[in-house]
This record gives sequence, C-alpha cells and structure tokens, in this order.
Amino acid sequence: MSSSIAIAPQPDGVRRVNETCVELETYANYVQRGAVGFIGMSVIITVATYIVAVFALGIQNMTHERVTAMLAMSPALTVMAFIFYLAGGANRSKGAFIRIHRGTRKLYFVYPRKKRLHVLDWDQLEALAGYIPIISASGYASRHPLYLIGVDYNMDPPTEICAACGNLGLFDGDRSAKTLWSYLQVFMTHGPEGLPEPAPLPPRRTRIEETLQPYRDWYAGLRRRLAKPFGWLKAPITLPLWLGWLFINAFPDSVEAFIQYNVPYAQFPKEIDRLCGFDDKRTPVIRVNGERIEP
Repeated sequence: MSSSIAIAPQPDGVRRVNETCVELETYANYVQRGAVGFIGMSVIITVATYIVAVFALGIQNMTHERVTAMLAMSPALTVMAFIFYLAGGANRSKGAFIRIHRGTRKLYFVYPRKKRLHVLDWDQLEALAGYIPIISASGYASRHPLYLIGVDYNMDPPTEICAACGNLGLFDGDRSAKTLWSYLQVFMTHGPEGLPEPAPLPPRRTRIEETLQPYRDWYAGLRRRLAKPFGWLKAPITLPLWLGWLFINAFPDSVEAFIQYNVPYAQFPKEIDRLCGFDDKRTPVIRVNGERIEP
C-alpha cells in the first residue's frame, strides 16, 4: 500500500490510543465473534425451518410421531455450530490485539491462544489492503482488513509475521484499510494530536447486562429511526426490516455476549502493558457473605 497519507485518517479498527501507543482490533476478533454468533443464528434458522415445515406439511397432518421426529432433528444445526465453535478455539480466546509504539517504533503482537510475543520493526513493515472472499447461502461478500507484514528477528530462524487489523470494509471495499493506514502513519509521525478519537471502550458490565445490551442498542436505533421526519409514516416498512435486524443481528450478538463473557483475549506480557501505558489497574473484589459487591 502506498505510504501516501492523502487519504483522510480515520480510527477504523482502533481500540484505544494514548500519547505513545495505539492498540488495534484484529481480524481474529471478528472471526471469533462470528463463530459464536452462528450458534445464535442456528437457533433462529432452526425455529424458522420448523415453522415453515409445519405449514408446508399442513397442521392437520402433524401427527404425534411426526412432531416428535421433527423436534428430535431440530437441534442438529445448533449442535454442529457448537462443535465448530469448540473446534475453532473460540471458547479459549476472544481474539487478540496489535500495539504499535511511537517511541520504540515497534509493533507488538500475540496470536490468539498463544503466549509468544512477536516484535516487528515499524519502519520495515509492508502494508496491504487484504481481500477475503466470503461465499454463503445468502450471497457473496468480501472483507478487506489491513495486513501489516514484517519479520520477527527474535525467532530462529527469523520469520515473516502477518498481522491483520481494521474494520474489514464489508460494504466499502478497501477504504477502511487505507484510512487506518493513513491514521497509523500520522500517529507515528506526529502523535495522536489532531487525529479523530476512537469510540470510548464500554464499561465492564455484568453478564446479564452484556447479554441485554444488543437489544437495548436495537431498540434505541429503532426509536431514532421512528423519531425522524415521517418516521411513523414509514413504519409499515421500517418495523418489518428492524424486526429482521433483531433476529439476524441483535439475537446472535446477545448469545455471543452471554457465552463469551469470561473468555479472555490474548494477553501481552506485563512489561509491554507498562511500556504501552495499557496496564489496567484492577479493582479489588469485595465479597459479603460470599456475594460479590461491585465497588
């Protein structure tokens, strides 16, 4: 990718940033979330298939034996989705992050489910807008993460490492990869001053709050849509679309939040946390009669 910074920098894929370091989301995080979300989607598909089958066969033809057989086969897709979830290792790691330090001019990266720290020289990195085709029953799409490629000279022999990051550009091609690369170049040259800030990290919630948050976001989005001029006049079109969004997005996200609540990300060594200024201060755990009390 060209080193030009003519494209306006945007924090697409930036998780957090300070004066000396920027932390990026990786493509692995998207893949892991998708693996868990498919468990929720499989439930929706199973229920929808069952209802369609009942109407196709005719309610009057639904004998006790047929209902029993259909119910027995219904969990098959969800069981398969759960097996793929376990086989892919999403139950052991939510993913990983990339850190780039202005002072050391190094990129630090730990692969998901691994502990080895990879260190790459920023000035020797090659940047490419990736292309990952996605073919599914619903159609064709593609993802375009930013690939940061360099050599880890601490390995024997020195080994080429590729770290994929960015917001993946599902609908806008490689734009997000280019704007993120522009953001990183400006950050490494001038620091964070003047750059658009990434969205703040959400506070740590309880498992129930995390599970319900996708529904709250869905409801808030629906209210904003209806509050627009002529919003209620468009309701006959808006409501069915948002109901579909509830099933294909909010519900799978809710399932993902519930299942993955205590699953960790790949951890950086403590010295890298301190170097980058991301050594989170842990709050003490207070318990009364065995029950945890939030400070």
